[in-house]
Amino acid sequence: MVGLNSYLFRFKKAVAKRDFILACIIGITIILTGTFFGWYNNKVVIHSPSNIARYTLEPHNKLSFLSNWDGPDYIHIATLGYTSNSYENFFPLYPLLVHLVNQIISSPLISALIVSWISIIFAIYFYLKITKLIFKNMDNYESIRALLFFVLFPTAIFYFATFTEGLLAAIALAAIYLAIKKRFYFAALVAMFGSATHITGEFVVLLIMMMAWENKHSIKRFISVGIIGSLGLVSYSYYLLEKFNEPFGFITAQENHGWVNTSYSHMISTIDLFNIIFIILILLTAVFWWFRKRSFAIYSLLFLLIPIVGKQFGGFNRYVLMIFPMQFMLFGYLRKRTVLYPLVIAIFAISWTYFLLQYAGGYIGG
Repeated sequence: MVGLNSYLFRFKKAVAKRDFILACIIGITIILTGTFFGWYNNKVVIHSPSNIARYTLEPHNKLSFLSNWDGPDYIHIATLGYTSNSYENFFPLYPLLVHLVNQIISSPLISALIVSWISIIFAIYFYLKITKLIFKNMDNYESIRALLFFVLFPTAIFYFATFTEGLLAAIALAAIYLAIKKRFYFAALVAMFGSATHITGEFVVLLIMMMAWENKHSIKRFISVGIIGSLGLVSYSYYLLEKFNEPFGFITAQENHGWVNTSYSHMISTIDLFNIIFIILILLTAVFWWFRKRSFAIYSLLFLLIPIVGKQFGGFNRYVLMIFPMQFMLFGYLRKRTVLYPLVIAIFAISWTYFLLQYAGGYIGG
C-alpha cells in the first residue's frame, strides 16, 4: 500500500509538472503573438492622439502600447502610491506586486508586464486543471481545445496588458480549483487576494461560498469562507479609512470615471454589439449551469449587476473575462459539434485580434 501511494504521488506530481510546462508554452505563445501583432499594428496604423489613453512615462519603451487607459494609473500607484482619492477605485494588490518587482527591475512598465505575464501562465495552468476535473478523462488535446475559449476570449488582451485581469484570473481559477477539490478554507484564503485585486474579486468569494453550500457544509463554514475571502477588501477599506477617511472610496471614486451618476437612458444609448452578445452569453451560461452547478449560474448572473448598478457599460466587455463558467459552457456545448466548434473559435480569434489592435492603438480600454 505504501508503495502504491508513493507511485500515485509521483504520478500526480509528473502530471502537474506536465500541465505547468504546457501552460508556460501556451502562455508565452499567446503573449508573444499578441505583443508582435500590437507592435506591428502601431507601426502601420495611427495611434490614438489622446495622451489620456496611453502610457507616456517611458516614451522609448517599445512595449508602452501594452499600458493604455487604466494601465498608467496602476503604474502610477505602483511608483508613487495613492497620491489622491481619485485613484481609490484601483485596488492595491496588482500595483503592490508591480512595486515589489520594480525594486529589482528599473522599468515600471516591464515590472507591470512581468506580473501580468506570470499571472496569465498560472491562470492557464489552473484553467487546464479545472477543465480536467469538470470534463473528466480529458487528454491534453481535449484540454487545449477547451483552453482556446479562455486564451482567445475576445477581450483576452487584458490578461497580458498592465491591468488586473491576468492576476485576478490566476487567483480566481486557483480558488475555484481548490473549491472543486473541496478544500474550501484554502480556496477562501486564495480568494482573499482576489478581493484585494478588483471589486469583482468579491464575486469569486461569493462563488466559493455557494460551492461550499452546494457541498452541504455547515452555516459556520459558509460564513467563515465569506469572512476569510473578504479580508482583502476589508483591509483595503481600512487603508482608505486611514488615508482618506473614506472606507468605501473605491465606490465613490467611480463617479470620477463616469459611473453611478449617469442615467439608465444613457446606459442604453451607449450599449454596443459586444455588450449585447456577452449579455446573451451570460444568460445562456446561467441556463446551461442552473441544473448542473447552480453556483456557476448565479456567479455568472452577478456580472449583470455591473452595468445595472454602474449605469453604464464601460469596461463591461473586459469584466466578463472573469466569467469562466461561460467559457466552460461554450466548450461543453460545442466540443462534439464538428462545424460549430471551429466556427466559434474562428469568430473568437477574429474578435481577439480586433480588441488587441484597438487596445494597442489606444482606442479602447475595455
